Amino acid sequence: MKRLRVAACSVRTWPLDFDGHVARLKAIFTEARQKGVQILALPELVLSGYECGDFFWHPWVSEAAREALQQILPETRGLFTAIGLPLRIGERLYNAAAIALDGRLLGFALKTELPRDGIFYEPRWFTPGPKDKLLTEARTNLPAGAFAIEIAGVRIAVEICEEAWRPRRTLEGLAPHLVLSLNASPYEIGKPARRHRLVSESSYRYRCTYLYANLLGNEAGKLLYDGESLIAHQGEILGATPPFSLSPYELVVADIDLDPLYTVRLRGGFPAGEPPLVSLSDFEWKPPTPPPSESSPSIRMPDEMAVTRAISMGLWDYLYKTRHRGFVVSLSGGLDSAACATFAHLALQRARTELSPTALSAYGISPDELAHGRVYTFYQATLQSSDETFRRARVLAETLGLSFMRWDIQSIVDAYEKLVEGWLGRPLSWELDDIARQNLQARVRVPGLWMIANLLGALLLTTGNRSEITVGYTTMDGDAAGGLAPIGGLSKTFLKGWALWAAEYYHWPILAEIAEATPTAELRPSPQADESDLMPYPLLTFFEDKLLWEGHPPQNLPFLAQEDFTQLSPEELARYSQRFVHLFTTSQWKRERLAPAFHLDKYDLDPRGAARFPILHALRQTR
Repeated sequence: MKRLRVAACSVRTWPLDFDGHVARLKAIFTEARQKGVQILALPELVLSGYECGDFFWHPWVSEAAREALQQILPETRGLFTAIGLPLRIGERLYNAAAIALDGRLLGFALKTELPRDGIFYEPRWFTPGPKDKLLTEARTNLPAGAFAIEIAGVRIAVEICEEAWRPRRTLEGLAPHLVLSLNASPYEIGKPARRHRLVSESSYRYRCTYLYANLLGNEAGKLLYDGESLIAHQGEILGATPPFSLSPYELVVADIDLDPLYTVRLRGGFPAGEPPLVSLSDFEWKPPTPPPSESSPSIRMPDEMAVTRAISMGLWDYLYKTRHRGFVVSLSGGLDSAACATFAHLALQRARTELSPTALSAYGISPDELAHGRVYTFYQATLQSSDETFRRARVLAETLGLSFMRWDIQSIVDAYEKLVEGWLGRPLSWELDDIARQNLQARVRVPGLWMIANLLGALLLTTGNRSEITVGYTTMDGDAAGGLAPIGGLSKTFLKGWALWAAEYYHWPILAEIAEATPTAELRPSPQADESDLMPYPLLTFFEDKLLWEGHPPQNLPFLAQEDFTQLSPEELARYSQRFVHLFTTSQWKRERLAPAFHLDKYDLDPRGAARFPILHALRQTR
C-alpha cells in the first residue's frame, strides 16, 4: 500500500509582511511535521501577500520574496510543498510557486492563466507562464513552468488559482496523482458551494488527490478570504479547515491511499506520452507515522451566517492592522446602522472568545488592549427624528452592551440655516430647499463623530449599503463619511433577510423589529420612506443586475421586470427604470469618493477595483 499523509493550510497574510510570513510558515511547517504530514499545500503568493498592487513592479519586492524563500527552505525538511511568491525571470515577473522537498528546491511552477475581470487585475503586473515549454530560472538553473514532479512513483503537480477555473487546464496533460492547488480566492455569497464542486469534481475527473489551500482573513482592506482549504480524493471531500477563522493559520490533515488510484487510472486510459517531468529517484516515502489523522469535516453554513463571519472577521483584521482601538457608529434606529453596530460588536466578541493570549501576541495585541476595545454608538436627533427610531437605537445598544449616547443637534442645524438665510436674503423652506436642508442635517452629524473617533483612536464606520450606493442615495461628507464601509457590498434586500435571521439565531428580537420597520432617512418633516424616494428595493437590485452586470440596454429594463414584478404596472416600471438610470448615471462621482467597502458578492460597485464606469457619460433610458 502507498499511503501518504497530506495537508492543506489556510494562512493569514498581509502584503509585504515578509518577516511575519516567514515566522508563520515556520510555525506551520513545525506543526505539520509534528502531525506526520508529508505533502503540504499552501495558498497563492504566501511569501509576499496577494494584494501588493503596484508594489509588484518594484524589483525589491521580488528580491525580498527570494530572501524569504531562502530562510524558509531549510524548514521544509521532511515535507513536499509549493511556496507562492512573485518571481522575476529576465525582464518578466511571474506569479509563481517554489517547489521544495526536504529542504531543497526542485523548480518553479508558473501561473499560466491570469484573471483580469471584476476585482482581479493580475495582467497589470504578471506575465502568464508558457504552457508549451519550460523556462530555466537563471539563479538556480532549475526548470520553471508547467511540469510534474515524480518522486518514488508519486506524480505531483501544482495548479495556481485561476488555472483551475479555465476549460483547458494544464493539469490535463500532466496526469498527477496529487495536485497542490494554491489559491487567493476571496469570499463571495454563493462561492463556497461552487468551490466545493470544483474541488471534488477535479479530484474525480483527474483521478487524483486534490489539495486546495486558500488565503485567510482581510489581507489588504477590501477582499475577505474565507480561508476554506479542502482535501478531496476521487470525488469525495475528506476534510476542510474552518472558514472565517481569526487564527493566524488553519491546517487540515488526511491520510490517503494511492493504490486504488493506480487501478482506476489503468482502467480509465490516461493520456499517452510523457508530460514535462522532473523525476527524483533518491527519495523514499515512508509510511505515515501512526496514529492516523482525523480530518475535519467540511462546514456548510447559510449565507447569512457566512456573511456575519466574513464581516466580523474583516472588521477584526482591519482593526488590528490599522491599530485602531474600537469602532464608532452613528446609530439611527434603522437597519443599516444596526447591522454595522452588530458586526462591529461581533468582531470584538469573536476576538475575545476565539483568540488565546498567544494568538493575540502574534498580532501584537495584549489581552488588556483587546478588553478596552469598544463599539461607541451615537443617536443624533433633529426635529425630524422620531421617538420610535430613538427607542430602537437605544434598545439595540442595550441588547448588545454597547456604549450609547443621544445628542440633540437641531441647534447646530439652526445655526447653519440662519447663516445661509442671511446670505440668501430669504427664509429657507421645505418647498424650495428640500434636498439642501436634508443634506445639511446629514452633514452636521459628522464632525462630532470624527472628533470622537480621533480622541479615542477608534474607526468610524460608514453605514451605507450597496443599494444606496448604486443610486447615490447618500450625502457626501454626511452619512457617507467614515473610514470603512462594512456593508457597502450588500443590498438592502439581503440585509433585511440577514437581520431577520440574526434576530432568531442570536435571540436579539430588536433586530427583527428594526428589519420590519419602514426604512426612512428622517430628514424632512413629512413622513419619509426610502422606497418612496427611490423605488422598491428588490426592483432596484433587479435593475442593477440587468443593467450593470448582464449588460442589457436601459430601454429594456421595464420589459425585463414585468415577469418578476407583476404587482407593478408597465407605467410604474417605466417610471422606476427611468429613475434608476438617472440616479445611477448622476452618482458615479459619489462612488469614486466612498470609503473602502468589503467585497461580499459579484455586485461590487467599487470604482477602484471591480466596476470602472465613467463619471461623465451619455447613458439614457432611450436612445
